[in-house]
Order: sequence, then structure tokens, then C-alpha cells
Amino acid sequence: MRKLHFLSALVLTVMAACSPAKDVEVGPYTVSVISKNVYHIQDYNSSNPAGETFAADGTLTHFNNCSDIYLLVGKKEALVIDLSNPINWADNAAESLRSLVFERAQGKPLTITFTHNHGDHTGMLPDFIDDPEVKFALPRVDMARLAQRYPDVDCRFFDEGEVFDLGGMQVEAIAVPGHTAGSMVYLLRGQDILFTGDAIGSGHGVWIFNADGFRNYVSAVPHLIATLEARNVDFGKLRIYGGHYWQKDWLNLPEGTELGNEYLRDMQAVVNEIVAGTAATEPSNLGRQGLDTYFRHGQAIVTWSAEQAAQFRAGE
Repeated sequence: MRKLHFLSALVLTVMAACSPAKDVEVGPYTVSVISKNVYHIQDYNSSNPAGETFAADGTLTHFNNCSDIYLLVGKKEALVIDLSNPINWADNAAESLRSLVFERAQGKPLTITFTHNHGDHTGMLPDFIDDPEVKFALPRVDMARLAQRYPDVDCRFFDEGEVFDLGGMQVEAIAVPGHTAGSMVYLLRGQDILFTGDAIGSGHGVWIFNADGFRNYVSAVPHLIATLEARNVDFGKLRIYGGHYWQKDWLNLPEGTELGNEYLRDMQAVVNEIVAGTAATEPSNLGRQGLDTYFRHGQAIVTWSAEQAAQFRAGE
């Protein structure tokens, strides 16, 4: 089985060398290249586009809150970050995802990890969980319960500071609790690329569900910035890839521009302003309890409860 994966990967490699990189549809997934051996996989295709589509009168006619998978292939090993939504709108989702991952991994040992424990980022887990060729490395705070659910899985748990050495490619885990208690982001060292899941949002806000989450977030955002500074990240070149890539369209960024330093600094600013009670606000209209308000600064949004924010400031 591995040999077949490797031969397919060899063909793909030769083809890639002969033509410019472009998006490729594989079943319900679309794959693009971020940098050499770093792939972005989104659960959409031409029949089910990512994000929102509106009619001329503003009526929402289509919505696919597609979620992101990132595949990093080093000289020795490969790493998958997140496993998208559970796909029930296509019959060949599992086969498609497995084939595109294994082909690009080129027969190298494969480890799967996650940014956090929400179902729209772990959705395709059932299609990998029983594969003896796959290992799991899981953020302890959010994912420790996996040990009880799948006692026979080859998995280990890790904390902040874990470095995945893939061979010529190192990926460091940085804790950014807030959206969940154990949210983790991953820095591709030396390339100024950050994979963030929902920890700082994807261009349309980070959802905070309670006061404990926000309390964590107040210290998590400056901790993230300080860690990136300590790793000598070039903030002018920083590229942030979130967990719902389509959401960055809300920011009207120039084509080909990714979220970066400005977005991160704006997130720090809006958190500070929520604490001070000076943040600009507007109704979210999400219709979800506890997520009624957008707190904004520049590009960044924190989605939370206005009542809970007031209670937080009052020390309740």
C-alpha cells in the first residue's frame, strides 16, 4: 500500500516540476500549495464553493463554512494539522482525503494533530483513526479524553513547546487558550508561517464562549506575540493561516495577501479595549446565546457576550 502511495507521489512530483502550482480538486476537497511541501486542503469544490453566496437583493443563497487542513511534508516525516468538517455532501470524501494526503506524504511516516477539539476541525477523524500507519500527537488540554475513546490508537499527548522535527522542517506548538481551553497554534520555523485554527479567528472574529475563555485570552495573545518575537519571526513577512480560510474575504485584503502582523496587533488591541471598556461594538446577529456582540479594532473581531464582558470588567 505504501509503495503505491509513493509511486503516485513520484508522478505528482514530476508533474509539479513541469508546470506552475495551481489549485487541484480531489473529490470534495481543493488543494493548494503554500510553499514547498506545505499544502492547504479545504473542504470545498466547484460544486460546493467556500463561504457565502448572495443574490442581487442580498439574500444568502449558498453557504459552506469550509474548514482547513494543513499538510507539511519534511524529508523524514509528514504532519497533518486538523481534519476539516465531517463531509456528508459527497460520497467519496474519505477516499479523496486519504489519497491526497498519502500521495503528497510520499510514503513518509504520518502524524496527525489538531488545533482544538471542535467537530468542524476533527470531522474526518473516523476515517484515519483505525489506520495502523497513522500516529496521533494531541494537545493535552483539549484532547486528553481521546485516550479513553480510542484506547488502541497510536497516540501521545503533548503540551506547549512541542517541536515536530519532520526533517528540514520544524513545527512548534504554541498554546493560545481562549476559544477553547487548550487551543494550540503551530509555527513553521524559519518560514514565518503560523497555522492557527480558530485561536485568533480567520478574518471574521474569534469566538469566546465564557469569562474563563476571555480571561485566558487576555494573556494568550501577548504570549503568542512574545513567543514569535523570541523565535525571531519576521513580522513583516508573517503569514497566518486560520481554520476557516474563506473568512479572510471579510477583510477585503488585496488578492494574494494573507493575514499577518497587522491582524495580530489589531487582535491584541481589541482585547485590551474590551478590558478597558472602550472597544467599538455592534450586534453580531448570529442568533447564538453568549455570542451577541462583535468587539472590533481594525481588522480584528472578538465575538462574545456584551453582558459577560461587562461582568468581567466589574470583577464578577
